[in-house]
Amino acid sequence: MADADDPWIDKDFESAVRDTAYFLWENDGRPLGREKEYWFAALDRCLRQREADALLQQEPRGDRDPDDREV
Repeated sequence: MADADDPWIDKDFESAVRDTAYFLWENDGRPLGREKEYWFAALDRCLRQREADALLQQEPRGDRDPDDREV
């Protein structure tokens, strides 16, 4: 088990994955024996959400001057 003070663990992200997995499992009627399937589906969703959030934080590229292109 991971150390609670481990700086490499994002506790908020891990909690989001756990909550999402539980929601997906509940939504599908609580099927038995498919824990890994729901964990990885939740992990995929949370990683995609984190990537989308990061992209939204970036400055829009459409504001550049068309004559100011990098070659």
